Amino acid sequence: MSQTVNRQGAWQGGAGPVFNAPASVIGLIAMLVAIHAALMAAGEDWQIWALYAFAFVPARLGGEAFPMIAGSQVWSFLTYAFLHGDWTHLLFNSLWLLVFGTPVARYLGAGRFLALCAIATIGGAAASLALYWGDQVIMIGASGAVSGMLAAAIPIMYGHRVPGGARPLTAAELLQNVRALGFMAIWLAITLVSGASGWTGNAFLEEGGIAWEAHIGGFVFGLAAFYLLARRRVYSA
Repeated sequence: MSQTVNRQGAWQGGAGPVFNAPASVIGLIAMLVAIHAALMAAGEDWQIWALYAFAFVPARLGGEAFPMIAGSQVWSFLTYAFLHGDWTHLLFNSLWLLVFGTPVARYLGAGRFLALCAIATIGGAAASLALYWGDQVIMIGASGAVSGMLAAAIPIMYGHRVPGGARPLTAAELLQNVRALGFMAIWLAITLVSGASGWTGNAFLEEGGIAWEAHIGGFVFGLAAFYLLARRRVYSA
């Protein structure tokens, strides 16, 4: 049973495939796969150039002088999300983007979904910059965007039933929902453990670890962006 959104912002059931991800989600994943495949085929020189041009490096904005392309200190707040360390790293991010991005894209629509992805990605870079100011570490991967999608999906997953479907939790309701808060606590614990152990794949290439602060930054910015982008919608009571 597929679901659609009516003008009041409520979920409505509808006939259709059991699995039917929005085109915006499939398109974004396809772009990530295409970029990674192209760089793998292009060889090491192009892979190094891509890191130099598009990866996020805190040293570009502070600390000792760091070689860079003019402007890369700006656009890399977003472009680092399009690069991945290996196929496993890409697979994990694509899978979670599919799982959590699907309900968000269905609810917000393609334009607002992509805007939320961008905001969460920038939030992930900002959090990393704050913690690693001036450090010469290289951050890549869509984990910030994925964490933002997860955060935005929580109010939807735990939304209230209303005639015709369900509506997302308001910000106040989210803070009072024990199940939603429990889910967030579990996610935070997993994020911190994986960041300490590095078992889910690389986000910081030089250190071979997880950019857990980018996950948290993406989550916070993604949740805030969800309510910002959805606040003009009229929910069914």
